[in-house]
Amino acid sequence: MNNKGRNLLIIFFMYAGSILLLMLCPDRASSSPYLDSAHGNYTPLPAYGVKRDPTLVPQLDGYSRGNCAHCHEQHASIGGAEPAPTGGSPSIYELFYSNYVSQTDNFCYKCHTDLNSYQTGGIINRSYSYRAGNYNDGLNDILEAFSFTSPDSSHDLGDIRTYITAQSWGYTNYSNPCVACHNPHRLQGDPANSSLYGSSPKSSTTRGWPVSLPSQHSKDNNAWGLWGDGTGEKMSDYASGLRYQAPYRNGSTSAYEPDGSTTQLGTNLTDYATFCQDCHSDSMTGAPYSLSNTPVDWATSSGDKHGKRGADATSGNYIDIDNPYSNTYGAQYVLACTDCHEPHGAPNVMLIRKEVNGAVLSGTISTITPPAGACTPTFPSGSKELGYLCNRCHKDDADAGVGSANEWQYVHHDSSDAPYGGGMCNDCHSGSGMTRNPINCNCCHFHGSTDSAAPSSRRTNRRTF
Repeated sequence: MNNKGRNLLIIFFMYAGSILLLMLCPDRASSSPYLDSAHGNYTPLPAYGVKRDPTLVPQLDGYSRGNCAHCHEQHASIGGAEPAPTGGSPSIYELFYSNYVSQTDNFCYKCHTDLNSYQTGGIINRSYSYRAGNYNDGLNDILEAFSFTSPDSSHDLGDIRTYITAQSWGYTNYSNPCVACHNPHRLQGDPANSSLYGSSPKSSTTRGWPVSLPSQHSKDNNAWGLWGDGTGEKMSDYASGLRYQAPYRNGSTSAYEPDGSTTQLGTNLTDYATFCQDCHSDSMTGAPYSLSNTPVDWATSSGDKHGKRGADATSGNYIDIDNPYSNTYGAQYVLACTDCHEPHGAPNVMLIRKEVNGAVLSGTISTITPPAGACTPTFPSGSKELGYLCNRCHKDDADAGVGSANEWQYVHHDSSDAPYGGGMCNDCHSGSGMTRNPINCNCCHFHGSTDSAAPSSRRTNRRTF
């Protein structure tokens, strides 16, 4: 038997032995930290741990909430019959359904959906815009989030599994891509009772920590701990001498993400920059991923200005930004990925959130093409949809009191720190006379961008994101 075969056999007996003990003692699981997790919670009431609905699965009637048998079946048979749902291929993890089939069909979705869920009482899992931003975008389950298709977007689970199995992190082709980010035996709801009570955003008293760092994955769940719950794992730690500023919650100028408190400096927010860069620091522009604008360099002074690189500045003015951001710290800010992006899926391209910094985007971002390469040698006129995101934190002409919303003449040409002076409009803009067509935002603004697409006579070589 080769090493892979022996390892699979060891995994099989490890799970089988554990589940046998549970079958003999089905009242509840008895080990922490699983009991502190969203799946293992069985007390205090109202408990919200895993429990397959006994009206759908009568064989499990009497098995307590949080019992491992609600997910793992030793022999695919209890009481002489296979519990629902039936079908699916055998799993080395003894799961009751195929671990992963497709983007919209896997083990986790059998409970994490608001329609026909096998979890007693169903499960509501809201978007980050709702949980952190207090904006109800109507999205209320994980299956729905991963079902967004173009021009909307969602993380590609097939690509995730391909990536994690190529790393030396202990994942295999048998792994469910959801466990790239979530340890199923450790994760907490955020808010902690969201599986039953998804009608409220998280607060400072209902916080949970749902993610585990992919590169720390191991078969030992005590080693593969939560990410964000400890010292050194917050955005305030990542900023380290720079500044993280929490955005406003929807409709407020006094409550801040992620929990509606007055805390602003990231001491209460998971370090999502480090978390996301476990994968997104690598290039994914080629097969099989075909993503654009990667890798993302958030961690060094040579990377993006929304990360640890300081803003370019003249006359100490830095950038024209909206509250709660201030020019006092204009060159110092470090953003969290979740300030702009949803983790699962979004009704915009590139997982861009529906609500950002206290208000809903004023339009849908369905396209930000053409890519930068298509912008040379002449700039095309086109979509300014990316501006719907930018103007949630940056001053457009309306904010500056000189024009209309999602127009950007002021910051590019007229402010005290404008990179391009007046005159020679036709170097960049098509049109004639006083009528000049806008430039597609994505010609110059994307992860890792400069204004290198501009004509050489106007180019500044400044980083533009």
